Amino acid sequence: MVIDVFKDGENNTKNNNLIKGDDDSEIQRIKSHLDITYIKYVSDNVKYLLKLNIKDNKDSFEIINNNFKVTSHKDNYRVILYIRLSVEDGDVIDGDVSKSIKNQLLILLDECVKKNWIVVGIFCEEGISGTDDNRPEWNKALKFCEYGYTEIILCKSQSRFSRSMEMIEKYLHNKFIDWNVRFVGLVDSTDTSVISNKKTRQINGLVNEWQVEDQSINIRAILKNKQSNGLFTGSFAPYGYMKDPKDKYHFIIDEDAANIVRKIFSMYASGQGATKICLYLNENKIPIPSEYKHKKGLKYNCSRITYNKRIKYQVEKEDTLLEIANKYQSTIRDIMEYNSMKDEKLDEGQIIVIPIRNVWRTNTIYNMLRNEVYIGTLIQHKNEGISYKNKKQRAVPKEERIIVPHCHEAIIDKDTWNIVNSRLGSNRKVKSSKNGEINLFSGKLICGCCGHTLYRDTSIQRKNKSCTYWRCRNRYSTANLLCSNRKSIKEEDIYELALNEINNQLAIYYDKSLVKRNYYEKMVLLSSQDEIELLNKEKDKIERDIENKENTISLLYEDRANEVIDLTEFSIIKNKKVLEINNCKDRLEQINKEILNLSKKKTEKMNMESVLKKYTKIDKLNRNILDEFISQIYIGYYNSETETRKIKIKWNIDNE
Repeated sequence: MVIDVFKDGENNTKNNNLIKGDDDSEIQRIKSHLDITYIKYVSDNVKYLLKLNIKDNKDSFEIINNNFKVTSHKDNYRVILYIRLSVEDGDVIDGDVSKSIKNQLLILLDECVKKNWIVVGIFCEEGISGTDDNRPEWNKALKFCEYGYTEIILCKSQSRFSRSMEMIEKYLHNKFIDWNVRFVGLVDSTDTSVISNKKTRQINGLVNEWQVEDQSINIRAILKNKQSNGLFTGSFAPYGYMKDPKDKYHFIIDEDAANIVRKIFSMYASGQGATKICLYLNENKIPIPSEYKHKKGLKYNCSRITYNKRIKYQVEKEDTLLEIANKYQSTIRDIMEYNSMKDEKLDEGQIIVIPIRNVWRTNTIYNMLRNEVYIGTLIQHKNEGISYKNKKQRAVPKEERIIVPHCHEAIIDKDTWNIVNSRLGSNRKVKSSKNGEINLFSGKLICGCCGHTLYRDTSIQRKNKSCTYWRCRNRYSTANLLCSNRKSIKEEDIYELALNEINNQLAIYYDKSLVKRNYYEKMVLLSSQDEIELLNKEKDKIERDIENKENTISLLYEDRANEVIDLTEFSIIKNKKVLEINNCKDRLEQINKEILNLSKKKTEKMNMESVLKKYTKIDKLNRNILDEFISQIYIGYYNSETETRKIKIKWNIDNE
């Protein structure tokens, strides 16, 4: 029976983060403007800031009849304050959120005192865009209005309430009228009780939305430009690296984590599967990547992970340590060590603490093995927002991601990377054996008749000796119906064939004259270089063109604000420039793809050359060598009359 759930080092004392000391003059003034007896709701961040020890009235979010008719001359209105802070609006003063909240509160409360309005609720959001219609405090404020607990919603400006034209029309000009609620924005003189004010509100709403849209476009352009230049724009460095203290856009190696990364690649390259790697990491209590970042003091949180979680448990009748460990994601050894237990015996009613284990999983291993960051390549723009109004993320196709090689020091050498990813790159599933080792030919053998994989059969006995054969899985599973490749093939015959063919390729390479080999190497280095340089020149020109067009749009806003041009002219010119910018960006993406493809071809040729140089003759095959040379081996139909079968090898090298 679970008694309690806690974290190591957790202090259960409530409110231990409250600001200590006397109130400053601003807080004293704010409190003097508030009558606590009337307040039904205050956001937690404001409670913390003002040290208000009040409970929210839950009834405030239940429907009542709202028959109050709002007029602009009645005193003692009930008013709620809505405050929104965001960096994009310049609200955070010198990085001090509390100062920004206090400033807005003072402005709004001074107005309430002047008008003799009664504050009944304070709703405050931090760091949320005005285009987001899923703001939690904003939605609470709307419920407060709908259910009839206020006559006025007061904001610093209309843009604090929303920067979405759709929301302005929906609430200011429709819902608030139905709910008998008046909206007031102080700085821009927005007031829904003034009929002649409506067109101004609509124009402001449109301009506010345009500004957010343009800001979103500019931010995306800036981020893409940085990413294209190999600058990291994310919040946290990947496992194995840390952000350079001297340059936040650059990685340096975190040796503690990097050693684990090297171990993972080394184990997989030597033929051990992801399952066996996980077993090694978990048995040695190596922290998983998210837990490691958390222990390093980074404010990194994963919704699926709970750090240092412990369960206080009272043993029930017939409980076993194994059952408890399995049920609560722990291990027998961890529970025994944590509770200083000498054996696995449990007594009914005994209190034990269960330490929750965050364990390595195979998908984590596979993701790391495929991550090019470990060879110095930075891959960004993997996800993007659907639009500036919709914050949901969607995956970007691989060919559209921004990939820049040689951005930072590599943890994994190129040879190890090629060995590992030649195995992972196959679409065929490579299975480990029961002991965690990967078979030499697993995932390599394909039926030349139907294209399905061959499976390994060790159940056959020849002369009282166990023999290993490979058979077509499709033929076996369909009882010879869908494939005619009926005859199996000995594993030792495949081994001999692969070894001989690899040595033949090496012989062909070394049979070339030294002059021819040197000439080939130079051609590899020079291939496509001229074309890449031309594309880079075009790229520079387009980027300058985009910058000029964006500057033109910025000047347009000034002309519109100074009434040099009217709204129609502004819209026509702006839309034209935006279309031109989008066309330029489309061409930029196409250029980046072309450069990437040319670079990949060059790298593949250089990798092939390094593999051939590595060996002169091979006496014994292992999985690493096989992965370097061979992608797949196609085993064809066996002709019983000629006693031959066609076997084709798909090479990872091109030795022509």
